Amino acid sequence: MFKLTSEAAFERQALELCKDQRLSRLVQLISWEYVNQDPAKNPLSQVLCLVMEIGDGDIRKQLTRIGALPTSIILHVLEDTALGMAQLHRHGIAHQDVKPSNVISMTDLSAAAKNLFKVADLGRIVRKGTPGPYDLMPWPGDKHYAPPERWYGYTPPQWPDAREASDAYMLGSLACFLFCGVTMQSLLIHEIPSAMAPGTWAGGYNDPLLQVLRSKQSSILANSVAPTISVDVRDAVIEMIKQLIEPDPLKRGDKRARAQTGGPGLDRFPPKFKQLRLLAAIYEKLARP
Repeated sequence: MFKLTSEAAFERQALELCKDQRLSRLVQLISWEYVNQDPAKNPLSQVLCLVMEIGDGDIRKQLTRIGALPTSIILHVLEDTALGMAQLHRHGIAHQDVKPSNVISMTDLSAAAKNLFKVADLGRIVRKGTPGPYDLMPWPGDKHYAPPERWYGYTPPQWPDAREASDAYMLGSLACFLFCGVTMQSLLIHEIPSAMAPGTWAGGYNDPLLQVLRSKQSSILANSVAPTISVDVRDAVIEMIKQLIEPDPLKRGDKRARAQTGGPGLDRFPPKFKQLRLLAAIYEKLARP
């Protein structure tokens, strides 16, 4: 109980920072309180409860209910999610659990002009310079969404490559899920040659393995993801996804940001997604009967 309460308190502190700094693409903390439902009021039964703002539902449930989304709305989801990630990174916070169920549509998706998406659940974050409960875990988030370097037991020594680049990969995988219904991790793991599979490969996370992973991902993007994207923005979107899911975490992300800051530069992606979103919306409108 103490462990759970400590973890919740760590999350609350991060949520309070997000609220104080007005991070616009993070689900906001409304209030919090300690609750004890034990009739005897045993202090060890006290639980910290966080009261959060609610939206119209997470993206996974929205897709189940609505079905495939237009390219412009998918790009809007990615734009807002990238902005939320960038806002966290600016304050030394890595989410480490970016997945469809942690992206919330705050509005009815049928009202395209009012769409707003926010990142939820800071329950597995890692903070730069602030000790936390997940610092020493091989992977703090859902293992099904971990980037490929973690499959092979490789954790880069520097913060941008270990934490920010992990968030970048999960954002790219989210894009794959939104377009074709399956995450990149789920698609990639079945394409890796058996001799190079996690748990079998003994060669380290080195260039021969990276070349295979890069080649397999490119094929997946070409065969499974690209055909689902509006042709008018397809090439540009695929290029952005490639940057986000680059297998080498030391090269992942925006190339110019890498050269200038040494990090993946997720703050460079929201305006790019926005530009493509607006372009896709125009073509979708023109294509309507």
